[in-house]
Amino acid sequence: MNNNLVERAQHSIHHVHDLIHRVFTDADGTGAATVAPLMAVFAEHFSMVTTAAAIVGRAQVEQLFTGAVGARKGLEILISDLHTVWHEGATVALRYKETHRLNQRETSRISVAILRVQHHDVQWLYLHETPLSQETPA
Repeated sequence: MNNNLVERAQHSIHHVHDLIHRVFTDADGTGAATVAPLMAVFAEHFSMVTTAAAIVGRAQVEQLFTGAVGARKGLEILISDLHTVWHEGATVALRYKETHRLNQRETSRISVAILRVQHHDVQWLYLHETPLSQETPA
């Protein structure tokens, strides 16, 4: 296994969630400007399965982020239990736990992301989110 390739994919998981956090909280006033660099990581034919089992494409994801700038002030996003579940060539599948904390509420999901690691960037091809629990007090 190419450790550098896997490390770059793992770094992308954290980087993308940092960007998502910036969009949702708009804490430093750059939330709207962060949408473009965030969307740049998603491949043209990116799709995902949400925690509500909806299948959405890249355009719908962009609409979600554009409409959510500053909508979750105080949000914390924690990434843990990051593991490689599959790797072939330049493509890596990673599983991780994502936890959101906001207003003394916590939700968690297990996600599997399929990423293509190229020379200068990492492209997200697919994401599948599975909720772990209902909202619970943090």
